[in-house]
Amino acid sequence: MKTNPGRFFEDYRVGEVITHAVPRTVGPGERALYHALYPARGAVHSSDAFARGVGLAASPLDDLIAFHTVFGKTVPDISLNAVANLGYAEGRWLAPVWPG
Repeated sequence: MKTNPGRFFEDYRVGEVITHAVPRTVGPGERALYHALYPARGAVHSSDAFARGVGLAASPLDDLIAFHTVFGKTVPDISLNAVANLGYAEGRWLAPVWPG
């Protein structure tokens, strides 16, 4: 039997803020492993020199590692009773995501 029975859709409220129990910092090691498994789709995400050439301070994290980390962290808190993942169809990254 699971210790956290989870919540159902009806248990959530619009505007509710959910603080996840275990924080996660994505650093250079996680980035390297992610790129080894899923090669970067663009030069700006794989080269600091290229990123500086287009006006960024350094290479930001690939959008998908940010997506996978953010939504993966929600699983224990919101997905235990879910049939499918809901709620990220309109998600947007409004700024680069940096390691650390």
